[in-house]
This record gives sequence, structure tokens and C-alpha cells, in this order.
Amino acid sequence: GGAARPSSSIFFFFFFVLGFALVLLDEAEEEDDEEEEEGAEAAAQPRKRQPRTAAVELTVPRVEGWVEAVSGGKTHRASLKQLVAAFRAAVRFGDDESEGSSDMVFASSHAFNAVMRFSIGQMDAVLRAHLEGGAAPAGRKGSSKATREGKKAGKAVRVDALPHWRALQPLVKSYLTNLVVFVDRLASSAERGSEMLSVALGQLHRLVPFLLPFPRLRPKALRALLRAWAAPEAGGQGCSLVSYAAVRQLATEGGMFDEALKGLYLAYARGAKAMTRPRLARVVLLSSCLVDLCGADPAAAYQHAFVYIRQLAIHLRNAIQKTSEAATRQVYSWQYVNCLRLWAQALCALAKPADSPLRQLAYPLVQICLGTARLLPNIRYAPLRFQCVRMLNNLAAELGVFVPVAPLLLETFRFAQLAKPPKKAPRDKPPDWAVLIKVSKADADKWVYQESMVQQALFLLAEHLHGLAYDVSFPELIVPTLAALKRVAKATKIVALQQRARRLSSLLEAHAAWLQPRRDAADFSPKDSGRAAAFLATEREARSGPLSSWFLQEVSASEAREAELRAEAENRGPIEADAPGDDDSDGDDDSDGDDDSAAREKRRKRQASKRERQRQAAQGQAQLEAAAAAGSHELGTATDTVEDFVLSDLEEE
Repeated sequence: GGAARPSSSIFFFFFFVLGFALVLLDEAEEEDDEEEEEGAEAAAQPRKRQPRTAAVELTVPRVEGWVEAVSGGKTHRASLKQLVAAFRAAVRFGDDESEGSSDMVFASSHAFNAVMRFSIGQMDAVLRAHLEGGAAPAGRKGSSKATREGKKAGKAVRVDALPHWRALQPLVKSYLTNLVVFVDRLASSAERGSEMLSVALGQLHRLVPFLLPFPRLRPKALRALLRAWAAPEAGGQGCSLVSYAAVRQLATEGGMFDEALKGLYLAYARGAKAMTRPRLARVVLLSSCLVDLCGADPAAAYQHAFVYIRQLAIHLRNAIQKTSEAATRQVYSWQYVNCLRLWAQALCALAKPADSPLRQLAYPLVQICLGTARLLPNIRYAPLRFQCVRMLNNLAAELGVFVPVAPLLLETFRFAQLAKPPKKAPRDKPPDWAVLIKVSKADADKWVYQESMVQQALFLLAEHLHGLAYDVSFPELIVPTLAALKRVAKATKIVALQQRARRLSSLLEAHAAWLQPRRDAADFSPKDSGRAAAFLATEREARSGPLSSWFLQEVSASEAREAELRAEAENRGPIEADAPGDDDSDGDDDSDGDDDSAAREKRRKRQASKRERQRQAAQGQAQLEAAAAAGSHELGTATDTVEDFVLSDLEEE
């Protein structure tokens, strides 16, 4: 009546299967051990290349035959495939990993040049024609007939919607991959004025629509374009403009706006660490590209601008609170000033409408400029104060807001060095204020610097007051400035400052007297803001006031001096723009009258300080590269920091 017991044959069968499996397992382990030993022996011995088929020898007639086949009256996919493979072999030519493994070899340099000329000059038209079903005429560049008709009709032609896209997609991807590699290599090693880089960038720009269906290839192309855009040795301004055109197209059409704007800003910050007259034009070009991209999507640009302006504010806060040399140096550097100037330029261009999202950042940016200008109230740092004043004057003029700039400039006339007799050096030349943020202590005591400084301060003050010259409240606005200028003219011993201060005071009084009767005749109250803003609109446009006539003459003289300084930039006198590694300490160049031992001790300290700054700069470079490699696009993270900007407390408060 109990349960049936299994028969003994079942147990014997189970143990038989188990034993057979164990035997197989032992044999497999022995085979693995033998394979590992053989692999170790093979690794210890020189690697033998596997036999391969004979490589195709590329000659000029063969390459020209393929070119003629794809450029004739019909499609020829076999020839197109061979040309793409030949381009890959040309791009990988000389690589260690591709040596001996390529299926194609070049018979001569002429064959190599023939492949490269066609691949970076005409391949875009050939690809478009083959995708649409017809070959391109020989030598034609640009889009094919169907694409041109689509553009005339106002329709965006997607390449992945063309008839033969599915069949030719692998070829297109292979060609684009190698083109991106080629551009990246040229941008990394090309000399200034490289024609090949310019042609390759033009080809990549024309093929940006072909990159859109490949999401993994777009970031690689963006990195190569950013490198070509920012590298000063990689082809000059022409290559930068073509690179930016491709980057902008990727940002607007490829859904990579955040990545493109972030990449442009980081590349700009890396290249803005030093300033000379030749470098100034390039920095202006790069900043203009960034401003243009911000204008493509102001709402999205606001998110990035908020983060980066906040970073600048945090650096300023750290410099004020910590009062350390390292914290101050982060603010008083060309990188910081150029980043500040970039966002001032962006707001001047894009924040004019009252509903612009970027206009909300005007107030914090003005506060940062004011704080930066007053961080070190020393005559040595008057050039940086003038840099901030120029930004504030531009913001006030473009956005129609009032910024209290006059106190910043009047403070420069109270520097202690101006009360001492200056050192005269007949051979010294005036400083180039456009590429200067500080001077040494020895230069600050020179007559040529002090006289040029007071002239620059008075010119910027006149520029600020001229922006308010036709405001209905001008007579009241100039009262504190007039009083300060009269005190300066009475107390100073500098003849140039005395004469110019009196001249500006008399012009301000004359302009106020010219404006007062017109204001008395106004038939609106101060609360009527619309009519108050339109007060003297005709005179403002014609610049018919007494102050305007004099100021326009000053502007012309300033532009003439600027042209002379540009011509003499390469042969600068003793006052020169700062270079990386310049001594920032306040005690340099002050060894006059000291004995030899004291001078040697000061030199030793300066060298040690210089080595420490170089070490910190190297650390900042490593942090920037790590942040860029992380590839994080989240706003407000540590990857948004730029070189030498260490923002560990970015998420405070």
C-alpha cells in the first residue's frame, strides 16, 4: 500500500551520466590550462602576422578611373566603395596599428594626393548624387539637383529619407568617421594657415546633414571641430569661422546646443589665459562666435550663462573673504577678465529686449564688475579697473541702465603714488591699455604710466557722462562728479591731470547750461517715463550738444592711438602685457638701494613663487581635462568649471 520505490536501474543511469559529465569537465579544464600555457608562450615570442590577401596597389590611373566612374552619367557603387576604402587607407597611413593590415597601398605620392583631393573636395557631391540615384557631374561641388530643388521649395531634405540611404549607409558612415579623424589630426598638428585643414573643414561643414543620422558620431565630430575652432596654430581665423559654422549647424539641427555651447565656452576659457595684441583679435573672434550661438537659443543660453556667471561671482566672493594671494590671482587674471568680458558682450547683444531671459543677468554681472574693479585699490591694478569700466560703460549704453561708474574712476586720482614725483624715462612708451591688466611696481612709479593712466581715466569718465548727456536728469547727475574734478584739479601736481580735469569740468557745466532751458520748456512730469526717455531724441541722434562735439574729437584721437599701438605691438617697450608665469606679488621690482644679498633673496623668493604658480596652473589644466573627459552635461556640476577655476563650493547656500 506504500508509495512505489524507484527501480535501481534509474540510480545506475543517474550515476553514469554524472560520472560522464565529470570526465568531460576534467578534460575541459585540462584543455583550458593547455591553452593558457600556449597563450603565455605565444605572448613571450614575437607575434607572427597572419597571412592575408595581396594588397591593392593604388596608382594614379586606377584612382582616376574610379573617380570617372562615380562622376559619370550613372551610379557606380563598386567604385565608390573603393574610393572610400582608399580614403580610409590614406587617413590611417603611418599608423602603427594599420601598418601591414591595410588592404591598399599607395604606389606613389601622386596617387595619395589624387585620393585626398577627391575625398575632401568632391566626395560630398558624389555621396548626395548616389543617395538620390544619379551620379554627380565631374568636378561639381555642393548639392545635387533634387537637393537644390528641395531648398528652393523651403523644405529640409533629410539624407536618411533619400531613396538609397539604407544601401549606402555603411559607406557614408565609414567616410564620415575617417573624415572626422582626419580633421582632428590636422587641427592637432597643423601649422598656421594650413590650406588642407581649411578644405577638410569645408567638406565636413557641407556634410553636417550626413552626421545627423549617426548619434554616436556627432560628439566625435563636435570635438574635432572645437579643436580646430580654438587652436590658434590650426589654420587661423578662416578655419575658426568654418569650424564654428559647422558647430552651429550641429547645435541647431543636431540637437547638440548644450554640448556645443559648453564646449565652445571651455575652449574659449582655455585659450584666454594670456593677452597680447595679436591674440586680442582672435579672442574677440572666439567671443563673437559664442555670442552668436547664444543668440540661436537665448532661453537655453540663459541656463549656461547663469551657471558660468555664478562661478565668476563665487571666485570674487572667495577673493574677498579669504584675502589670500591664490584666491586673488584667480580673479586678477586674463582668463577671469576675458570670461567676464564675454558675458558682458553677450548681454549687450542679446539682452536689449525687456523680455529677454538674459536681461535678468545684467544686475549680477554689473555687481561682479564693480567688485572686481575694487578688489585691489592699487595703482598697479588700474588697468584691470579700466577693463571693468569699459564693460560697464558698454552695458549701460546698450541696455539703457544707469551704472555708477564715476566713483571707480575718481578713486584713481587719489592713489598715493600720484602725490610723489614720478620717475622719468624718455625711452618708455605709453602702455597698451587694451592688453594690460596690471603693471610692476617699478613701472607704476614711472611718469609715462601715471600720465597715461590719468588720461585713460578721464576719457572713460567722459565716455560714461556722454552716455547720460541727453538725459533729463543730467544737471543733477554731474554735481558730485563736478565737485570731485574741481578738487582734483586744485590738489594734483600733475600738469596733464590738472588741465584735463578743468577742461572736462567746464564742458560739463556748459552742457548742463545748454540742456537746462530745454528741460524747463518740457511739458511732462518725471513720472512720465515714456516721454522722459524720448527727451531730446533728435539732439541725441545728431549729437549736437557741447559735450558731444569735444568727446567725438577725443574718440578720434583714441582710435588713432589704438592704430599706432597695434602697429608697434611686436616691439613693446618696458611695459608689456602679462604673460603666464609673470610675477604677481606686490613686492617685485623694488630692489633699488638694497645690497646684493637682499636682492638675491628677493630673486629667490620670486622664483619660488613662480614655480608654485606653474604647479597650480598644471593642476588646473589636469582638472579641466578631467572635467572635459567626463562628458557630463548637467548644469551646475564640477564639469562646468574652466581651467584654474576650482569651484568645490559651487552648490553652497
